[in-house]
Amino acid sequence: MDAKILQAAAAALAEGRPVWLVTVAAAGGSTPQRPGAWMAVDETGLLAGTIGGGALEYACLQLAAAGQAQPGLRHFSLNAQEAGAVGMICGGSTDILFTPLTDAAPLEEARRALDARQDLAFCLPADGGRPYLLPRDPARTGPALVEEAPARMELPILDTRRVFVIGGGHVAREVSRLLGQLGTRHYLADDRAEFAAPERFPDAEGVFRCEFTALDTVFTGPLAPTARDAVCIMTRGHEGDAAAVGWALETKAGYIGLMGSRRKREKLFADLAAAGYTDAPARITTPIGLAIGAVTPAEIAVSVCGQLVQWFHREG
Repeated sequence: MDAKILQAAAAALAEGRPVWLVTVAAAGGSTPQRPGAWMAVDETGLLAGTIGGGALEYACLQLAAAGQAQPGLRHFSLNAQEAGAVGMICGGSTDILFTPLTDAAPLEEARRALDARQDLAFCLPADGGRPYLLPRDPARTGPALVEEAPARMELPILDTRRVFVIGGGHVAREVSRLLGQLGTRHYLADDRAEFAAPERFPDAEGVFRCEFTALDTVFTGPLAPTARDAVCIMTRGHEGDAAAVGWALETKAGYIGLMGSRRKREKLFADLAAAGYTDAPARITTPIGLAIGAVTPAEIAVSVCGQLVQWFHREG
């Protein structure tokens, strides 16, 4: 959940300006954004967030800022040939939920839940009523329009996807910065105290100093990687990589990426096969990242995070 939207909306309310939360509740065909995209709007215009920009967002901004929006769901066609279209030619359609706010309490409750890392859902009633919190249904791994009574749009307080960055070097630092900008929850581990310093990775949800052979003692229980999680391995040497890869293969991680050369990959796969990890070539992506010719740590981080975004969207 984007804390900036909560903060901006609460600040406007504190100054006496009513706020609208505008949320993509459903989408079909080609549309600017997926369900769950949202923004906060007041009489001055956009406060924070986006539902994709363009004509659709502009139309919703105009309705909300001018006080002409109606609480609840509104259908928009993105086909210029249909009545009610907003001048877009994407060809799809979308349902937008308009939620009026005059009280910052629901936003403050959501912010406290986010700060406390609580696994809850921020619920926006389909009739535009007052938002509230509920425990997140484990069966819903992302934003969802729930049609059963009371009908509502559920936005997870916490992203259910996580990234485990193993190694705290230069590339890892840039990867963490980008993941922070993407709003992606992530953890970091390194065996050197100076590289596993929380102040070095302010965007990480957790920073751990441990031996790479002991990763299973740190990332256990609720912190154990699931099939929706990604592991990015970028230690400073072969021994650390081998230990981290062995740990990752014992988890349910859906994505395992390893930084290194293709020559290094062949030796690693041979060693893993000898150790009984016959599924290693199918589960490990190496070299990690999209092939964009990256050289510097920042460029490599772009390629790594680009591949993570690609994988997250493909897996849903």
